[in-house]
Amino acid sequence: QKLPGVGRKTANVVLSNAFGQPAIAVDTHVFRVANRMGLASAKDVLHTEQQLMENIPKEEWSIAHHWLIFHGRRVCSARNPNCDACTVQPYCLNQPPKGTERKK
Repeated sequence: QKLPGVGRKTANVVLSNAFGQPAIAVDTHVFRVANRMGLASAKDVLHTEQQLMENIPKEEWSIAHHWLIFHGRRVCSARNPNCDACTVQPYCLNQPPKGTERKK
């Protein structure tokens, strides 16, 4: 965080991908999915990161942030989540009301 233009997310990506250190990089996808799934309940990325580190075993941090990014891009999009295709929907706190449909 001492290099100009390098924030916490970028530092965590470098730590994780380049140096193999456990880290969670919270981008918009991670933030959205973690809060929808109840893995975090935060209004900012720093608190989301802290809560994820408390709720996910340390040895899973690096892969977990990739899973959350992938899920957020492919299934749990911001505007029109594809809940019907979601394999973790039973655990989601953001499920559509019964009798309604979301993106197919």
